[in-house]
Amino acid sequence: MLDTNLLTAHIQWLIDPQSRTFIAYWFSTLLLVLIWVGFSRQQRMPYLKQLTEKSYWWNQSTRQDYVIVLINALFFTALSISWLIFTITIANSAFKLLATIAEPRALANVSNLILFSSFALLLILLEDFSRYALHRLLHYRWFWRIHQLHHSATTLTPISFLRVHPLEKLLYQLRSALVYGGCTGIFFFLVGEHPQAWLIFGISGASLIFNTLGANLRHSMIPISYGVFEKVFISPLQHQLHHSQKYCQTNYGAIFSIWDVIFSTWSAGNKQAPLPAKNKPLVDQLLLKSLD
Repeated sequence: MLDTNLLTAHIQWLIDPQSRTFIAYWFSTLLLVLIWVGFSRQQRMPYLKQLTEKSYWWNQSTRQDYVIVLINALFFTALSISWLIFTITIANSAFKLLATIAEPRALANVSNLILFSSFALLLILLEDFSRYALHRLLHYRWFWRIHQLHHSATTLTPISFLRVHPLEKLLYQLRSALVYGGCTGIFFFLVGEHPQAWLIFGISGASLIFNTLGANLRHSMIPISYGVFEKVFISPLQHQLHHSQKYCQTNYGAIFSIWDVIFSTWSAGNKQAPLPAKNKPLVDQLLLKSLD
């Protein structure tokens, strides 16, 4: 049983539909790349060719990615039940707090379509803004000492998305519990039922669309731009720009770029900016030593 649990922990990032790196999303990502290459085959074929090269998936940077994935998988799989309990606790606390100032089920007679649609929109916006806020915080002072591990990758692959310090992953899970727990508690208080109707196979509709439509390309060497839509949605090229040394203080957004536009951290994905020249030793980064 222990061996089975360890194996599951190691491959959780591939078999969990709620993970961006779920294996099904890899196939949809590849399809998007093939379509993108098809529009300008002569110029873009080299980008597709690199995906078949061993050196792209197996080098100093990617080997570090794999080590970090295993470390986080072992540590956070053991905490998964604790996070669920914490999220439920947040939801209950939000409900009880609201119950002290108002009567429950104030919106019980409102159309379910309006209620669930409103909840979905609110949750998507809060989820995305909280990611923007935390990501921006991670670029300052002490927080940068843990986030720099993610930015030290010199080869971006979809697995680089998981190249995060355990403390950073802890912060993101805390953020997620607060957002989902808080919103669920508020919804239950106002309506009197759990907001599950808008979920698709246990995955939020927004996440499903986001991951299916090439979220994995953000951590890749495939420079796809959204053109004029980059003022609304973060393109793969914009996030790749964020990973460069020159423009790492821009494009903090996850799904939407509107937060970057509002807070003056937006940058168009039409610049050329190389990734960091070389990695620092992995142990130095895990011990929170400076990259300077």
